[in-house]
Amino acid sequence: MAKKKMGAGKIGCIVIVLVFLVLAIGLYRAFTTQKSLPEEFVLKIDVSGDIKETTDVGFSLPFERESQELSLQDILFLLDQAGEDERIKSVLLDIRGVRTGSAKIQQIQRAIEQTRKTGKPVNAFLGSASDADVWLASACDSIVAERGNFLLLDGLRAELLFYTGTLEKLGVSFQAAQWSAWKSGVEPFTRAGASPEYREQVEMMLDAVYDAYTGYVAKRRGIPVEEYERIIDEKTVLSAKQAKEFGIVDEISGHWEYLEGLKKTFVKGGGERSDEDVLVSGTRYKASIPWPFEPETKENIAVITASGSIVRLEDDMTGGTEQGFDEETLRSSVQAALDDESVKAIVLRIDSPGGDALASSNMLQILDSAKVKKPIVASMSGVAASGGYMIALAADSIFAEPLTVTGSIGVYALKPEISALQEKIGLNREVVIKGKNADGFTVFKPLDEEGMAKFMETTGWIYDDFLAKVARSRKMTLNEVEAVAGGRVWTGDLAVKKGLVDRVGGLQDALIAARAMAEMDSAKVPGLKLYPEPQGLMEYLFGGGPGITARILGEQIPSGSVADRSLQTLDLLLKLEQQPGGMFRMTMLPYDLRVE
Repeated sequence: MAKKKMGAGKIGCIVIVLVFLVLAIGLYRAFTTQKSLPEEFVLKIDVSGDIKETTDVGFSLPFERESQELSLQDILFLLDQAGEDERIKSVLLDIRGVRTGSAKIQQIQRAIEQTRKTGKPVNAFLGSASDADVWLASACDSIVAERGNFLLLDGLRAELLFYTGTLEKLGVSFQAAQWSAWKSGVEPFTRAGASPEYREQVEMMLDAVYDAYTGYVAKRRGIPVEEYERIIDEKTVLSAKQAKEFGIVDEISGHWEYLEGLKKTFVKGGGERSDEDVLVSGTRYKASIPWPFEPETKENIAVITASGSIVRLEDDMTGGTEQGFDEETLRSSVQAALDDESVKAIVLRIDSPGGDALASSNMLQILDSAKVKKPIVASMSGVAASGGYMIALAADSIFAEPLTVTGSIGVYALKPEISALQEKIGLNREVVIKGKNADGFTVFKPLDEEGMAKFMETTGWIYDDFLAKVARSRKMTLNEVEAVAGGRVWTGDLAVKKGLVDRVGGLQDALIAARAMAEMDSAKVPGLKLYPEPQGLMEYLFGGGPGITARILGEQIPSGSVADRSLQTLDLLLKLEQQPGGMFRMTMLPYDLRVE
């Protein structure tokens, strides 16, 4: 006998029941988590990998949030709370394989220093440690190295990949419009090696980061800078014992042994306490308090984070596996902040190398319109370059970290040419045209002299517009802007001296400035409204997703790895294929400097 099919109505009811059941379980778990913090504990913050600016805003159930990795903003707010919460007796940073920008390391260091000033000890435990791990840990009161493990202190390097030869083997080449010599984003596709200008910029940035790194560690650990640089050059790989002998770490212990020792310090009058009674993870603590803190007034500041490559649409990709920051996300975030009467000011937090030139310009227009209604302060994180710098121009005041990578005021455009590939694969092409230049901008042949002139001219229009935007916002002449533009990259410190940024400072400094501009009560701590807002269940079920590569690979490929950078090339080719004449104009930093 044939089985009776289940109707669509019944299926819908079952789905609704399951959704509500899952939500009920999540709410129950979230509620019980909030009630379960011990009376006194150690706040354990895990720090590793490429520290993202913010937590993924995609949908997640309440009980899943404890498994999420902490973002930079999470860590900064957690350390700030640690200084205020009397239940927290000390903070433990479990540092393992940090691979992130130097400005992000410095931000966490300053937050550690502020927590220590409140009298709360902050200690670090190092696993298999690198230069970045030691640099970050040096801000702590003490450093413990894992017994049996080692420290790899081999200095810093900048790795530049050039795809020209690889693409030529496939029969693909590029023509480029570059404004100007320092705007080196075209070079991986047009040269076999770095130009003098490209190399000069990278060396300048690397020198600044290396000096900051070695100087900070030497000062905090009481080691002469020359001696620490000698250790890097001559020793390079150190055992935990050698690291202690050199004064780089204070103690050596097994991980389990160290945590057991922490537990014993909390035992009073005998008895035992479990790990959960002594060690509270950052994610658990975050889920158990009003996040990021309890405000003292009903007035709020909106923090809008622009993180990742700037794209026009949510599904656009210009950065390998990383999802971009799109126009609609910014527009909806700005509109929500403007519509909320409790929001008195906006802090635009930027961690972006730039991206699509038109999208960057459109975002600036959105922010310029918002500034008329509420004050805006820009806070630059690890990188705010090219298009990322452009959107900062809307702010009434711009803050940058000392080692923020910024500037890169310039434009480049790429035009692929695949006639050699066409020949390799035996593809025959016949074209019928009406109009002299109807086939002039095809990917199947290079631009002729007239076409190349038009290509350069139109890219120049975007560059001239960029210069005018900077001149107007920063109250500089075009000649003054040109002297610091052309694709030149600056640290935050230098950007202040060049007039591109107002002052050196972090997120907290930007929040204080925004509070003053909005004439809010300085004696009361305002609330924070964080945007973009997390994705809701319905958006998750029926909304869009990440771009091409991210949809296929998720987070299996580490950001910044060789595989990721190769996928950036694939994404660029896919993007170019969709553009008129295969031409794509970018205001984007061509490289990513991270400390490993």
